[in-house]
Parts: sequence; C-alpha cells; structure tokens
Amino acid sequence: MFHKFEGKYDKIILEPLKKEDIEDLRLLRNKKENRECFIYQKEISKEEQEKWFDKYLEKETDIMFVASLKEDKRPIGYAALYDINDAKKTCEFGRIIVDKTKVLEKGMGFQITKCCCDIGFEKLGMNMIYLEVFSDNIPALKTYLKVGFIERKRYIKNDREIIYMEYFK
Repeated sequence: MFHKFEGKYDKIILEPLKKEDIEDLRLLRNKKENRECFIYQKEISKEEQEKWFDKYLEKETDIMFVASLKEDKRPIGYAALYDINDAKKTCEFGRIIVDKTKVLEKGMGFQITKCCCDIGFEKLGMNMIYLEVFSDNIPALKTYLKVGFIERKRYIKNDREIIYMEYFK
C-alpha cells in the first residue's frame, strides 16, 4: 500500500518503496544468491514486477521500504512488513535484501531489520512481529537473533527446513 512510514537507525534510513525503485529491487531479487533465500525462487520479469507493484499498492496489509545510507541517500536494500493484522497487532517481517555490491560494511541487515521492526512496534502499534527463514541461512538467523527474534518452531517445506521466529514489543 502507499504509506508514509519512515525510520532511521544508526547509518540507514527506511522510506516507502516507490515505482522508480522496483526495477532495482527486481534486479537484486533475481540474483541467484538472493533468490535462494526466498520460498518463491523463480526469476521475475519486468512485467511481473510491475504487476506485483500495482497489486502491492492496493493491499492494505503490506508496507515495503527502500533502505538508504544516511550519508549519501544511496539505496542499499529493501524490506517489508506484511500481513499486518490490526486486530491481533501482529505482522510478518521479510522480503529483506541487502545489495552487498553497494555497501561493504557488515551489519546493514541488522540495521534494516531493527529499523523496520521499530516502525512496526512504534508507528503501527504491533505487539508481535514474526518471520520465517531457511535454517541454512546462517547470516540471516544471526541477524534475527541479535535483533531479538526467538525461534518457536521448525518445519520442512519443499525439502528445506524453515524456522518460524517471533519478536515481541
């Protein structure tokens, strides 16, 4: 959905995803090493990305962000809060991608995740944010544990183990 939520954490800024960001997002999402971290792993065409963005704008339960460096406003990644449930005060965190060709410094995934969750708690009024991550995605797991997510269960989907995690306000 179109939103105006923004956040800052350490060296990054999160701002709403705009139409002009979606091609960069698509190219980054289509890199093999990034696709392998998503349940849907097929390459996405330009037309599919545009259709996705149009549907995203209509959804009241999804908000996507572009992450930029504070110092020069250079975009370095993307993340989202989705399946926002105002009644239960819960949402899912994910769709995070950091462009490692644009920033060599470690810890950007942590900063993006922390900032996005802060927006969920402070600006959206959520009490719990959850996520799912492949158990072999060790860098992401370390990041989520550092932010404060707690592992709740593991299960197998498409022959891969997935960890379900929760983070409380």
